[in-house]
Amino acid sequence: MPPLSQSQIDALLAGPINARLATVKPDGAPYVVPVWQHWDGTSMYIIPREKSRFVAHIQHDARVAVSCADDVDPAHDRVLLEGNIEIVAGPVRMEGRMLEIATEMAQRYGGEAGLTYLRGTLDKPRYLLKLTPDKMTTWSGSWHPRYG
Repeated sequence: MPPLSQSQIDALLAGPINARLATVKPDGAPYVVPVWQHWDGTSMYIIPREKSRFVAHIQHDARVAVSCADDVDPAHDRVLLEGNIEIVAGPVRMEGRMLEIATEMAQRYGGEAGLTYLRGTLDKPRYLLKLTPDKMTTWSGSWHPRYG
């Protein structure tokens, strides 16, 4: 169960890997939602819709965890990011860096259909969220020795 190298992390997150974003609801309960993600080698970006419920959770408590896993490859590479997420912009109509990231994600996750969807929703306000993790745990392969 070796940790992943930086190049392995970057390669995993450059694919159409759904991120599972965990937030803390105002009542203290956990909330998990699948999201598209963009990894720049240091930080993860997420672009939710204006009315995404989890944005209110983040506004109340910025602590999050993000789990990404290759569910197909037998090595099942995994990345767990933890830290405080930042609202960089929003809610605003996409432009500039937010639009660049959204276009990359739409292409990677949906191909031409993703780009068509994006073009049809450009007038819809969104947020740009940025997680620069305080802690990153990565692993690949089978059971960790601590599990016997």
